[in-house]
Amino acid sequence: MKIVISEPIYLNDEYQSRLKALGDLKAYDSVPTSDEEFVKEIKDADIVIAGRYGFSAESIRQAPRLKMIALWQTGYDNVDLPAATSRGVVVSNVHNYAFDTVAEFAFALALNLLRKVDKADMNLRRGMFDWRRYVGKELMSKTLGVIGLGSIGKRVVQIAHGFNMNVLSVTAHPNPERARGLGIKFVDLDTLLAESDIISLHVPLTPETEHMIGAAEFARMKPTAVLINTARGKIVDERALVEALRDKKIAGAGLDVFEKEPLPMDSPLLKLDNVVLTPHIAFLSEESIEECTRVTIENAEMFVKGRPQNVVNPAVLAKKPQESIA
Repeated sequence: MKIVISEPIYLNDEYQSRLKALGDLKAYDSVPTSDEEFVKEIKDADIVIAGRYGFSAESIRQAPRLKMIALWQTGYDNVDLPAATSRGVVVSNVHNYAFDTVAEFAFALALNLLRKVDKADMNLRRGMFDWRRYVGKELMSKTLGVIGLGSIGKRVVQIAHGFNMNVLSVTAHPNPERARGLGIKFVDLDTLLAESDIISLHVPLTPETEHMIGAAEFARMKPTAVLINTARGKIVDERALVEALRDKKIAGAGLDVFEKEPLPMDSPLLKLDNVVLTPHIAFLSEESIEECTRVTIENAEMFVKGRPQNVVNPAVLAKKPQESIA
């Protein structure tokens, strides 16, 4: 059996040994730069451990031995699941990891925007010690709008209470008991947009959530509001966001994710001074990446034993009984 790690992941000696016990291991130390390079890497693989680089139907078709895709992440919007399922390829992910890490990072972006930390640091290094240019705003008593109330969204709510914030939320499953338990108020999207000082996105990317925040939504937001996105780039219409930031329709944005990644160097976002940009690192803590690798390897091990877990395309399991492929 051949196992391919198609891009860099956290992989200590113990985890390498566990993978080598399953078969021949090949690990690449850079992200593929093209579909052709990606296919060349995975074409003979039985199991591919992958992260951000996507599996199109064509790349799956050109990997005839492929039996499993073990994603080193939670999101699986970068995999053509119907194609994988039709080919009998099991796709697994890592459920509910990094929610503390991502939630904390959302506040890191918000605090940076409100307190101008990055600008103060940059200017201090240039010898500029004038405090008057860094007047900021507090989080205390502001209204936070949380869109999406899964594990990360709930952790964001808990942290917000530590700042004595008022919390509004939009979720697919609102109810009074849940609202009381979390200390929040469920509202519709229009109300959340109009009343929130900070809006933080925590929904998965689906056909329903793609571009759910666009020009119409920015028009409903306060001109003093800031948007935080640590979820998926395509949830926000990036062109509309640039216009809203440029025309001061909103005060700022903290973005860890983008419609196209890596962020192109000609992106107009790079020329704006009311946005904080980071390269998709909200999940990245020592604790979270260790957990992510552990679960990813356990997913591969259980698949080899014929007992796949954390499967995101369960219909594939009905195609034929699972047997050990060790």
